[in-house]
Amino acid sequence: MIESLPLAPHLLWLVAGVMLLGGFVKGIAGAGLPLVAISMLGTFIDPRQGVAIVAIPVVLSNIWQSLRSGVMLSAGRRFGGLIIGFVLMTWVGANLLVIMPTAALLGIVGLVAIVFSGLNLMDPNWVLPSRFERTAGPLVGLGSGLLNGLTTVNGPPILMYLLSLGLQKDKLVGSYGLIAFAGAVPLLISYIVVGLMGPSEILLSTMALIPTFAGLLLGEKLRRFIDPHRFRQMLLIVLIVLGANLLRRALT
Repeated sequence: MIESLPLAPHLLWLVAGVMLLGGFVKGIAGAGLPLVAISMLGTFIDPRQGVAIVAIPVVLSNIWQSLRSGVMLSAGRRFGGLIIGFVLMTWVGANLLVIMPTAALLGIVGLVAIVFSGLNLMDPNWVLPSRFERTAGPLVGLGSGLLNGLTTVNGPPILMYLLSLGLQKDKLVGSYGLIAFAGAVPLLISYIVVGLMGPSEILLSTMALIPTFAGLLLGEKLRRFIDPHRFRQMLLIVLIVLGANLLRRALT
């Protein structure tokens, strides 16, 4: 089975370590798996391979998160417009990914990591007036969907939007889980249809579930013992450094 995989054995161990860390971050923070994994994987493998590896873990980890939250129905009603835009633009982004030059893709992932990590590091306390929620939601969905299809990274803009609504922690995590799951299923289907994920990529992405869920469960268990603010700051700094390296690769 190892021989049929599109990566050398030593790279498989690196992928497993990255997915373990990505799952751990998601277990603690409720999000961040794609941003952490794609930013790190892009430093030693083709970014399209990284996107394909992350696809199935993203789907199943978001199902796990949604089911555990208990807010699926209410979140579905409230964020229906966002979800529709998110799903539609995910398909568009997946089709663009196939034709996009590698350097451009590296640059996009690097820029996303730097911009959103930098904004969150400043800890802005944005509040969106309730009268703008129905208008802003679909726009956030469209932009996040395009980003989702191109990179599987959708958390930063969606989480910033949910935070601006003043949602409590459990509702925020559950709502994000549902939105991300709604975009993850068409994402996976799109990648298969456009040829990004063949049998070997599907196998590799499925194998990545093991370290992802090991990290996810560990993160959930340790969440109450770790200072989330300090952990978040350290992670954001690391992501900025990784993003800068990806930008360097895109420009050289």
